[in-house]
Amino acid sequence: MRQAVTAGGYDLVFGAGDGEVLALSAARDQLGAIFPYGPHEDVARAFDKVALAEAASRAGLSVPAAAQPEDAPVVIKPRRTTVHDPEGGPLRLRAQVVETPEEASGQVEYLESVGAEPLVQEYVEGDLVAHVAVTDRESRVVTAVQQRTESIWPSRSGGSIRAKTEPVDEILGERIAALLADLNWFGIAQTQFQAPPGREPVLIDLNGRFYGSMALVLAAGPNLPAIWAALAMDRPPPLVGAPRDGVRYHWLESDLRRAVNERRGLVGSLGYALASRHGLWDAGDPAPAARHVKRLAGRALRRVSAPNGSERKSQPADGAVRARQRF
Repeated sequence: MRQAVTAGGYDLVFGAGDGEVLALSAARDQLGAIFPYGPHEDVARAFDKVALAEAASRAGLSVPAAAQPEDAPVVIKPRRTTVHDPEGGPLRLRAQVVETPEEASGQVEYLESVGAEPLVQEYVEGDLVAHVAVTDRESRVVTAVQQRTESIWPSRSGGSIRAKTEPVDEILGERIAALLADLNWFGIAQTQFQAPPGREPVLIDLNGRFYGSMALVLAAGPNLPAIWAALAMDRPPPLVGAPRDGVRYHWLESDLRRAVNERRGLVGSLGYALASRHGLWDAGDPAPAARHVKRLAGRALRRVSAPNGSERKSQPADGAVRARQRF
């Protein structure tokens, strides 16, 4: 890594995923560039779902109740999202909503088999709400944006495919600020909540790095990555204005998959795309989207040309296929 930093003349090093952030944090003294986070022990604490829930409770935030496999449907998540698989290197593990006690037990066994500590929690039905903040070195919130998901895919446990910015909930924002202060957090933090009707939002995750729908907050106004970088380098940050409400985000690729799977909503998906911000597509910089489309087309051709489905590889049984993703 230090060779890459030296060759590129980089001032800052960011991690793309949880595993990368933790690895870079542990080796920050050898990077030769600024690693824009707080102390390593606090970074590790924020990425530990048990420690995160404890800090959230101290800050007055609601967290999911513990459950058992027989309480299904339940959410099963790893305490830490990254583990090391001796056979193939690091594994990225995700939370899963499982519908039956048998599936829940199978998912628990899978996580244990790869060295992860499984957490079984109640399933909270409600809107997916995200509060995105940037804090300074004293863990004070500099600016924040809030968004509400209108549609996710796969249903119940997928990612945002349609979302919209909304006014920041002041009470929720104050409690999130207290959480980030407890964590001694520096930088960007996307806290995610399930917001059931008639109940306080329930914290389900914290993304302390760049995330999938970041294009939405950029379209809404505040350039959070630029603000973070300026704070890390002790430079004046860009002008911070109030975020715009009602700005839309669309993950078109995943929404089209949903429409094909459900056999409905294809025209609506294309219509939603017209006035939305996208993660890859930008008229001013079409190259990333073009490369992605090229990769998708090549993958589809390989699947079609593979004899008798030989392109497919064996996967773990039960819920493991959905949970396991190499990076």
